[in-house]
Amino acid sequence: MKNKERLVWIILVLVLLIVTTASGLNNWIFAGDAEKTYDNLKLFNEVFNLLRTEYYDEIKVEPDKLIHGALNGMIESLDDPHTTYMSKDFFDELQTETKGEFGGVGIVIGLRDKWITVISPIDDTPAARAGLKARDKIIEIDGNTTEGFTTMDAVKMIRGDVGTSLTLTIKRESVEEPLYFTIVRGVIKLETVKSTVIDNHIGYFRIAQFSEPTSDALRKHINELRSRNIDSMIIDLRNNPGGLLSSSIEIADMFLDKGTIVSIRGRLKSQTQTFQSHEKTIAPDIPLIVLVNEGSASGSEIFAGAIKDNKRGVLIGKKTFGKGSVQTVRELPDGSGIKITTALYYTPSGESIHHIGIEPDEIVKEVEITESEIEAIKKVNEMELIKSFVRDHETYTDEDFEGLMEQLSQNNIEIKRIIVKRLIKNELEKNRIPDLIDLEYDLQLKHSVNMLKSINLFLKAKSSLTVK
Repeated sequence: MKNKERLVWIILVLVLLIVTTASGLNNWIFAGDAEKTYDNLKLFNEVFNLLRTEYYDEIKVEPDKLIHGALNGMIESLDDPHTTYMSKDFFDELQTETKGEFGGVGIVIGLRDKWITVISPIDDTPAARAGLKARDKIIEIDGNTTEGFTTMDAVKMIRGDVGTSLTLTIKRESVEEPLYFTIVRGVIKLETVKSTVIDNHIGYFRIAQFSEPTSDALRKHINELRSRNIDSMIIDLRNNPGGLLSSSIEIADMFLDKGTIVSIRGRLKSQTQTFQSHEKTIAPDIPLIVLVNEGSASGSEIFAGAIKDNKRGVLIGKKTFGKGSVQTVRELPDGSGIKITTALYYTPSGESIHHIGIEPDEIVKEVEITESEIEAIKKVNEMELIKSFVRDHETYTDEDFEGLMEQLSQNNIEIKRIIVKRLIKNELEKNRIPDLIDLEYDLQLKHSVNMLKSINLFLKAKSSLTVK
């Protein structure tokens, strides 16, 4: 027996000992199960040795290949896209990503209906600027089908050197034909919190994801804007894919002075917990609106569920993604890693939203771009009509805009006016930092602002009344 094969058998025996010990300590496994596990491990070793010695292609039966194939197969049998094995190289890359900067196109992906699916595009990245959306199914990468791909397979193909390009073939709900996006890879920097003041009194806070520094960053932004006398707040969680459980809980606690934030139920007793809010909050009373959409997932749904069920604020937008599971990442002895689904979480009302999502209090749709408009935009880009318009009009009048619309009409191009204005804005912002908000194009934000104006007018009128 070769040294690697002997090592494999030793590892299998150690695994058996661990399983048997665990069964004795926790009563998870009956005695008969331990014997069955031993028999199965013997079977595994028998198949391993037969392949190593008799399979015709020696290259394909290198011990490392067989073992890693077995690991992937074992995890695949769970039929859980969120539990994955990560090679050493990929695990190292994951650690780099969590530091807040990495190379790529700027999308968070996962498996849904057995296809690689965009969970959310990341703000101010090549993917977001190209127009990718949450729930887009990536059916090809550079012409290669993704059928049967794991998330790791897709990530390896999508990431690459900064400045290189790739083409993603997308199947989008409500669009019959596939869409093609050619995107140039860039450096992806994650700035988790941004803020601004709207109409001199509404605080707007965009949370891109829940990471370790997010709660401190948000606290700093809130204190800064409250010093400018804001009287209401909008928390924007659209296309926020989640992140750290602890971060989303801590941020929800900033807005709740009582009530449950979230409960977690896992297989182990230690994994079952209920998290309650505390009295000391940074913003317990100020009128609050939370913006969500189909790209709001995981930690975003924990925050949104806590706000909605405790009736602390109003949810506006579209139904959330529906990722209600908790993952734990473990590093393995050889430097590789495994991400395991260890629990499901439940909103304060006791509901699991896994594969379901959270319905907003008010459904407000975004500007819808039709299939014909997608083709029209491609034609506009090919003819460089917007580019030449912006080159001649760094600022433009209503008359200038009407001239552009007439030019589009003459070329048999039909696009809604609001979309044309957004295309102009995108072109203007190519060489500068884009504006954080766009009240003309962003219908969900515009609706939220109008609602808060009405609420604040009501509260001011109420406070001015005197009892006689």
